[in-house]
Amino acid sequence: MLVRLGLSVCLCPFLIACGGGGEAQTASESASLSLTPLPLFPDDPGRTRLGDLRYLGGVALDLDEERFGGWSALDISPDGGRLLAVSDSGYWMTASLQYDGDALVGLSEPHITVILDEAGEPVSDDFADSEGLADLGDGAYAVSFEREHRIWRYELGEDWSGVDDALPTPLANPLGTEALPNNAGMEGIAVIGDWLWSAQEHTTGNAPVHIFFRTHLFEPEQTGNSYLVAMEPEFGVTELESDGADGLYILQRFWSRDVGNRIHILHLTAEQIAEAPNVTELHPTLLAAIEPDEMSVDNFEGMAVIEREGQTRLFLISDDNYNDSQRTLLFSFVLELRQ
Repeated sequence: MLVRLGLSVCLCPFLIACGGGGEAQTASESASLSLTPLPLFPDDPGRTRLGDLRYLGGVALDLDEERFGGWSALDISPDGGRLLAVSDSGYWMTASLQYDGDALVGLSEPHITVILDEAGEPVSDDFADSEGLADLGDGAYAVSFEREHRIWRYELGEDWSGVDDALPTPLANPLGTEALPNNAGMEGIAVIGDWLWSAQEHTTGNAPVHIFFRTHLFEPEQTGNSYLVAMEPEFGVTELESDGADGLYILQRFWSRDVGNRIHILHLTAEQIAEAPNVTELHPTLLAAIEPDEMSVDNFEGMAVIEREGQTRLFLISDDNYNDSQRTLLFSFVLELRQ
């Protein structure tokens, strides 16, 4: 059972944008955002070490608005002060982050707006399942969708002020992704140099490898590559993130009714990726595992990594599936490799 600390903060009004064209409206005064701080280890709140990570605080978020939730991908501004997320129901969210020193303690000014299609209409039905988010630079972002598998480019601006009316430009799908299952597509995408990386969520059969795809951003006619990455087959890949040095962080999730959610955070170095053409499989390093028996955990699908004050900061957000038995959690860590 999770220990809920005695802090609940209500923030209103907030902005919700809806309808064609993303016209912003102020939400009802009755809507509120509740923030519940969470220790990583509820029975030992002072314990923060988790493998090669150290916990820097987190909160459970509960917004009294039906479109809040389902957050499947995440980006954090370079200064750590702002959040950008997409949901698997076709919404953007921007918000400000609040800290007490290094500790993440809250979120404020959430702004939710629909993701638009090429005609300027809200994405809907099978076209609304946005799953991955990658920073392309200069305020542009790639968003991957499953069910109707595709990757679209959006010009949001470096301050993300374009979320209300940004229209997409299609990017080339990686070779081999056309045969992906309906609800198991490119949940994770990331950019390394001029290449867009994406990952097949689940393995084929029970093989102990996942397929990672690499596609050139500016010359899609170039033949892309696919790589086999050795990971536990029962864990699905839900996010990829560049490490800023031509390597990749990988977020994996396991769920079963009897066990609950288990989370793995892994790392592929630039050296491993450079050697990929010469090896059969790539073997990432497990940095940390979040387990349900003693830790605060939910369905973490989104991950972002930034360099702040000389440290590597890692953020996770969970997808509550719009289910009252699940929660939207936002966690923060710092990378501290064990000696």
